[in-house]
Amino acid sequence: MASTPGIISHEYPYLPVAVELRGRTVRSSALIDTRFSGSLVVPATWLDPSLGLPDGYGRWELADGRAVRAPVYLGSVEIVGLVRIPQIVITVLGNEYVIGRRILDRFEITLDRGQKLIL
Repeated sequence: MASTPGIISHEYPYLPVAVELRGRTVRSSALIDTRFSGSLVVPATWLDPSLGLPDGYGRWELADGRAVRAPVYLGSVEIVGLVRIPQIVITVLGNEYVIGRRILDRFEITLDRGQKLIL
């Protein structure tokens, strides 16, 4: 018996997300990145004095081999239409929302001919 997919995103290779961090919630589309070992990256535009001090700092190696240090916060993410995942580490870095393996490994993912993403 085949299982019914949780969601289908036609914004290949992006998923709709709602990110909550210290009372601030933003909906966006997040790129799935199976080479990123973390949970979630949000753009540097999230950095705002109202967030207060980060919960820590993470060291990441970028695709070009450079190592960077970036602020991290505890928050939650909802894959819109599917599930809310609490208490994840959110890294503030770059200019795009990116979902990594710590979240993606919880799901079966089908990349359908470069047209849609089934989760």
